[in-house]
Amino acid sequence: MRYYYLLFFSFIFNQVFSQNKPLISTSELIVNSTIRIEGSGEEIIDGQQMHFTSTGTGFYFEFKFDSITIPVIVTNYHVIENTNSQILRFTEKNSDGTPAYGKKITEYIDTFSSKWIKHPSEDLAILPLNPILNNIKKTKNKDVFVVNYDESLIPSKESLNELNSIEDVLMIGYPEGFWDSTNNLPIVRKGITATPLQLDYNGHSQFLLDIPVFPGSSGSPIVLSNQGSYSGKRGGMTVGSRLFLLGIIVQSINYNAEGKLIYPGNTIKTATQLPFNVGVVIKSQELLKFRPILQKLLDQYLSSPPAKK
Repeated sequence: MRYYYLLFFSFIFNQVFSQNKPLISTSELIVNSTIRIEGSGEEIIDGQQMHFTSTGTGFYFEFKFDSITIPVIVTNYHVIENTNSQILRFTEKNSDGTPAYGKKITEYIDTFSSKWIKHPSEDLAILPLNPILNNIKKTKNKDVFVVNYDESLIPSKESLNELNSIEDVLMIGYPEGFWDSTNNLPIVRKGITATPLQLDYNGHSQFLLDIPVFPGSSGSPIVLSNQGSYSGKRGGMTVGSRLFLLGIIVQSINYNAEGKLIYPGNTIKTATQLPFNVGVVIKSQELLKFRPILQKLLDQYLSSPPAKK
């Protein structure tokens, strides 16, 4: 395990992408910021070992330590917790730096969950990205179009206080695994904040979102994106643009709908869970708690880098 992480740091000085793509809008960058995570594994059901498959959402994020940049994939830990293999499909990058829609690069990874770094307290995990991208370059001689969020897009306390209690937001992901498979693109949905971003919902580092959330959406980034103008907290319109990574969808809130099937002499009750169209979002500030973990791994690498073969 330690060798894997040291190998990850051996690639950190490579420039694998740039967010300043030519002729690409902010919205196009946003729809290229996620990746569909297809997992598989084994589980015991009624005493029998059964194979299962699952889908979830990941997104690209980068941490910076002085001159060192560390890109990762972020998702919920429960997305990869019980899987033993994963499929990741990247979009190839054109020579001019734009995405080559329709050209997918598929990576199959075994014992996948062991390579993830778990958050110390929240249902989050990150996967070091450079080993995967460098392997694609080495074995397939192709570059991947990757758009990373970074720490500058996590709103500070001061920035949060300038936001309205109700804001329009975007959720980018793969509900029920649904996606544009030809162009390797996610589904974008729009909702509103259901609790104020400035407050911690029920004392947790979370807020609620009024939006339909389905399996497969777990790990989706929640983004506030205003282009051209936006409504200020004190009223009126502000000319300009803003972009914040607000958080990560972790679960939906459902309710039980009960019914009765009545026929002579008997009553049968039925119940099913229906979506409440409210999602629980982990605040993006929680991503900063990965920094001490990455710093420790970085220090290990710098003090004893792996020998060159």
